[in-house]
Amino acid sequence: MNCRPGIALLIAALTSLGGCAYTGDDIGNPFYRKAQWFSFVGGDDIAGACAAGTPDRFRLVYNALWDQQVRIYEWDSAQRQLKTRVVGSGNVAEIRLDDPITPWRAEEIGTPLEPAAYDGLVQSLSDSGAFAVPDVGLELPSHSYYWTTASCRRGQFSFTAWRYPSAGFAAASFPARLAALDPRRESIITAGPIPLDPMREYNRNRGAVMEFTLKIGRNGLDYGLGR
Repeated sequence: MNCRPGIALLIAALTSLGGCAYTGDDIGNPFYRKAQWFSFVGGDDIAGACAAGTPDRFRLVYNALWDQQVRIYEWDSAQRQLKTRVVGSGNVAEIRLDDPITPWRAEEIGTPLEPAAYDGLVQSLSDSGAFAVPDVGLELPSHSYYWTTASCRRGQFSFTAWRYPSAGFAAASFPARLAALDPRRESIITAGPIPLDPMREYNRNRGAVMEFTLKIGRNGLDYGLGR
């Protein structure tokens, strides 16, 4: 189901994540992000277009606690430009009358990829197991640290994830390569123990905190349909 944010959807998207198909809308817009996030992370659009002879495409998401920071990295073999998008917690003090959703928009930056940088990223993904058999059943709570990657490489779609703490997360080499290319690398939140936040726990217990869990399937996200 394709979803474009009409008035009703805009209101609903502020409070919940939907299951609408991602078809190339601006995921930096919080309304599209909330409505299409699962499909975007799972790379449904990449999988649908992946075939022999198509350009290689890569999409990585770093979840550094959903309500604190999410970083999105995308590139392909055609344009060879790294697109970096950073979503922060949102500061209501930055709301503008001409654009009320400004605090929740993703900051987007494009960085040209030289051949060595491009090849290094792809190789580091391969070394980290991005194109191997995924850890089917692995759960990714929104209030945790993890990486996901959806890719089309040599006509083959792959999807997998690394959750902190784990040996795979610690051994993955691509985060350092991406950080070196990220113009806003100084703002990257490093994975670590999640401190207890009494106020957050209070809000969570009364249903004022949005939480969700992604689950890895055989060929993308597991939507409970045996995928």
